[in-house]
Amino acid sequence: MLASVVATRYVTPLREGGSLPGLMEADDLGTYVVKFTGAGQGPKALIAEIVAGSLAASLGLPTPRLVGVEVDPILAANEPDEEVQELLRRSPGRNLGVDYLPGASTSTRARSTSTRPSPARPSGSTPSSATSTGRGATRTCCSGTGGLTSSITARR
Repeated sequence: MLASVVATRYVTPLREGGSLPGLMEADDLGTYVVKFTGAGQGPKALIAEIVAGSLAASLGLPTPRLVGVEVDPILAANEPDEEVQELLRRSPGRNLGVDYLPGASTSTRARSTSTRPSPARPSGSTPSSATSTGRGATRTCCSGTGGLTSSITARR
């Protein structure tokens, strides 16, 4: 059973993927990437995310916390984007929240700890989000389940 929080503020849409997830703040002072039941994929896609995330966690893989997020359609009143307003109105009640990990990105490729530049980048340039941490490098990745993002540390 997922813990439950109540959305207090819609922060911004995340314009990646077809489900138009949104960044929301909740009553537990947490920030979550919220996948909405009213999105085009519907509630079955959210169930698949829960199953995949729970399976990954049970295997000991680093995963962000999943929560049920209670969304009140009144939050749509303060949103200037009509598409987001409609989505919030179509998604009253419980939706899926994934703990927001600042700095995580769904479009970042895995990074090597090598100091040799990649052929795609000019000599001496490095990605701005790569951080060397001695024997490992911090990198971001996303699961293959439609956008659960997490930050992991690779050890080499």
